[in-house]
Amino acid sequence: MVIKFFEKLSNNYLELLDDKEDFNIVINVGEPPNAKIFQAHSAILKYRSLYFRNELTNIRKDENNIKTLNLKNLTIQQFEIIINLT
Repeated sequence: MVIKFFEKLSNNYLELLDDKEDFNIVINVGEPPNAKIFQAHSAILKYRSLYFRNELTNIRKDENNIKTLNLKNLTIQQFEIIINLT
């Protein structure tokens, strides 16, 4: 029973990576024409990665309470691997 609870909780947690509601981080990845915009939740990124915790601390919010992180030096494929492993 406990194992099923944690499995479900873990799946719900991973679903937040794809949830487009209530996001508060925009991540611009790559350079045009190979660029993509990702939307994320700061709480997840900060608690899963020391890198994101440090980066997000130094970024100011815009008028919509959204932070923007630019990762032009990564490819979309590289970032997708990082975000899913983080």
